[in-house]
Amino acid sequence: MFVMQSMLLVVLQSKDYSTLAFKNFIGKNEPNIKNLIYNSLNNSFVERFLEPNVKDIEYIVNTVKWCIEFCEIICASQVFGTIYDKLKWKIVDHTFCIWLGAVAKCDYGIHMSFIGLMVAIYSLTMSISMQFLDLPPSMIFREIELNAFRLGLWWATSSNLFFWFDKKLSEKYAIGKYRPRDRKEKMDRYDQLIGSETRYTRKMWRWTIRFICLNLLVRFFEIYVKSIKKNMEAKKEKSRG
Repeated sequence: MFVMQSMLLVVLQSKDYSTLAFKNFIGKNEPNIKNLIYNSLNNSFVERFLEPNVKDIEYIVNTVKWCIEFCEIICASQVFGTIYDKLKWKIVDHTFCIWLGAVAKCDYGIHMSFIGLMVAIYSLTMSISMQFLDLPPSMIFREIELNAFRLGLWWATSSNLFFWFDKKLSEKYAIGKYRPRDRKEKMDRYDQLIGSETRYTRKMWRWTIRFICLNLLVRFFEIYVKSIKKNMEAKKEKSRG
């Protein structure tokens, strides 16, 4: 208990230090940051290409981010379904996790991938609904924060799961533990049992993370487009005044 409290205290202190350092950085470089933002919103490229087509760009950005998020949901569901259906076995009254050795480790992968999948579905549903409905404030979350949460969740979970998998292989089929021919036969049998499912899970896991990263980039560009739109409205109000 004391160790957990100490770890929590260290995390909170690290967060406070990071926040303070970020604020100090912003304070020291505030003129440069403001100048950078101004130049990014007021230049010839923005005036010639982005401002005249800002509505079309918004439509394209929305479509692209929804397509990417849908692909993320497909990949995440494949990860969840493969672990649940093919990498965790239930025989009569006993449950086995041949993949990782411990059932709790398989359950960890199932639960974490399920959470990531549900958050992605909610994020997509919320993003589409906000275009057509007035949602209550309690149902609206920042989409970039949801993306960052999913990225951290999938990254940390995959690191743990495949660390456990590699560790199990290195311990169970260590060189010198069996005769070379027996070791090869056992490894071939293990690969026949769950090799294809393991490779498929790795593949879908990587694609899930790629789609989340791509989605983050698209959403940053979306913020940039919205800033251009606000800048255009400010210019119109200024010209009227």
